[in-house]
Amino acid sequence: MEQFWQNNDRARALFDDLLERSGRAAYDDDYLAVLDDYQKEAPDHPHLYVFAARYMLAHGDAAAAADYGERAFLLRPANHAVWDVLSRAYTALGRYDDALVMQGYAENLYRVPISLNIPSAALTPAALDRLSVALGVASYAPFAVCRMSYSRERGLSGQDGLFAREFLPVSPHISPPYYVGVYAEQEPRMSKSWLLDTVRRTPGAVAHAGGDFTFDIIRGEPARGRIEIDLPQDMEIVLPVIGTADDQKIRFETSTVNDTTWLNPDAPNFFRLSERTAISSDRDYIVGTPVRIGHDPSRRRLVLNILVDALAWSVVRGRFKEEMPNAHDFFSKGLIFDNHFSVAEYTYPSLATIETGMYPHHSGLVSGSVAIELRPDRITLSERMKERGYWAANLAGCGDGIYNGATRGYDRLIVTTYRQHAYAEVERLIRHLEGLPDTDHFIFLHALDVHAEASEFFQFSSSVQQRLPLADRLSAPDERVPSPYLVLNALSGAAFWQGVRDADRALGTLFSYLERHYSPDDYIVSLYSDHGISIFNECEDIANPAMTHAAWMMRGAGVPEGVRADELTSAVDIYPTLGALCDFSVDAYVDGVLPKVFGGTGREIAFSNSLFPTKAYYLAARSETHTLRLMVANAVEQDGTVDLSRAEVKIYPRDHEGEADHAVDSAELRAFFYPRVRAFLRGISNNGEVFNSPQST
Repeated sequence: MEQFWQNNDRARALFDDLLERSGRAAYDDDYLAVLDDYQKEAPDHPHLYVFAARYMLAHGDAAAAADYGERAFLLRPANHAVWDVLSRAYTALGRYDDALVMQGYAENLYRVPISLNIPSAALTPAALDRLSVALGVASYAPFAVCRMSYSRERGLSGQDGLFAREFLPVSPHISPPYYVGVYAEQEPRMSKSWLLDTVRRTPGAVAHAGGDFTFDIIRGEPARGRIEIDLPQDMEIVLPVIGTADDQKIRFETSTVNDTTWLNPDAPNFFRLSERTAISSDRDYIVGTPVRIGHDPSRRRLVLNILVDALAWSVVRGRFKEEMPNAHDFFSKGLIFDNHFSVAEYTYPSLATIETGMYPHHSGLVSGSVAIELRPDRITLSERMKERGYWAANLAGCGDGIYNGATRGYDRLIVTTYRQHAYAEVERLIRHLEGLPDTDHFIFLHALDVHAEASEFFQFSSSVQQRLPLADRLSAPDERVPSPYLVLNALSGAAFWQGVRDADRALGTLFSYLERHYSPDDYIVSLYSDHGISIFNECEDIANPAMTHAAWMMRGAGVPEGVRADELTSAVDIYPTLGALCDFSVDAYVDGVLPKVFGGTGREIAFSNSLFPTKAYYLAARSETHTLRLMVANAVEQDGTVDLSRAEVKIYPRDHEGEADHAVDSAELRAFFYPRVRAFLRGISNNGEVFNSPQST
């Protein structure tokens, strides 16, 4: 029988040779000869660039070492050997901020102590803030697991905290930067500012998610004293302004107005301007990115993406009309994909996949354990929509896409860690549309009503607690496990279906509003899920349908009407589909394809995989009729790679995935699946080449 995967033994032997030589610092002509042979076997490989960087460092060429290290970083950004050469090269070049970030990554994952071999003057607040992000959890923005400080007496020290009432540490290409404020709506002025200040100064803020605090994060610039906003004739904007002090007033002067008003500190205050305006205050303030008023006929009035987290389509599809009547009725007038699959099994990589159109091993956003940032030349969905002239706002989300840049195109991000209920999000959205009816919007909502959590950690909805018999109410396991590994019990099952109904009831209010105030040609509404739910798993394979058969449905301008599509689609296809409907370009690096129902080529295979470091690797590659299932028992490395030489591979009919007595094999099936799956795995295979862990050196 044909072997599915064959490592490159020659490349592996050369890697081991180079590893041994670099271990004894033998950076001589023989080393270069081996490196040249390795390049022939593995051209443009991150390991090649790491070994080249080590050679350059040994010979005092830090600039060349940094160049090689950066090439490796683009290909394998979560690899500790890459961080090591970049840290040393950046330090030698005086790029101390960048060196600290690389050291922070290594400390975060491998507990490698940070080496303060840099001038103390370089430990600026900005450098320490970037280090704090590198030491933290990528999905926790704006929290900092270890907010760093420095003094000559104590050296480096850190404690849990958050970024609040200040700008987030971000790379220069994310401009203007994000200012972290508080969400406030129809409540006493200054109350949330006081609460925000209290939360950020209180130990345990990270562990308790700041009491599930809701942050309002906007792009903006600091201002002091008097500034002038010069608007061209016939231009109108809405300007967000954040105050920085209690009892702060702000003055506006135009040709017809000269008056003051109070600012709610730390929360966005909005002002509609239609002419040249002078703004002044005796205290500092933040001027947000203006919302430009006006509709362009080439755009839709509203493009709305709704992520219903963990809405498992394999579970809900058969009861869709019964359990989600509002969504059913709304999207039955549009398009519903019945054969849609997520790429990953949990939110962090899944959200990035949707926002970039890229597989995690191509974007580098593999694991939320460390805040690797999306490279600047990989343009996100929100950035594309912003380029088209839309006002891009994430009105209800979590922090998963902030530190890594996946949501960097949004000018406003309202985020909280867990309390993301659809009913509150719908009301927030409607108020937003009521205030800005004359703007072209791109809006994202992320609802968590359906998402399962362990009972040890999470309080279930009161309706479920009140309704269940005592035995069912107490049926959940006591131990806390990650959500992708929860097992079915009466409490979790009831909570899932209650969440489905709760989300649909709230969405019904939104859909009714849209149908009253917009025509279908005015909007494009997409509802999708990032993954499924484990409590309905029928096998241990985490890439099974319950976890990866996701929802995707659309309605509006350019969307076919009354269609239930059976073609295969993937989460990466959402990006190019919106590109076709909203007329923005889709670069070649995007992994998604345009579905056939929109006139595209469609896809032959939908790939779903669990690429979680320290866990076994699972892959499900689904065609319309069959599924190739692959498992590697060896743990996935922290850089998102795995040795595939011991992969266990079986093919099943789609209706019998994972059922041992239904496994099938034929030359025809292998000829179809093997080359396509091998191509997908090319960036995941490490050929058995693994650098020694920093813990063991």
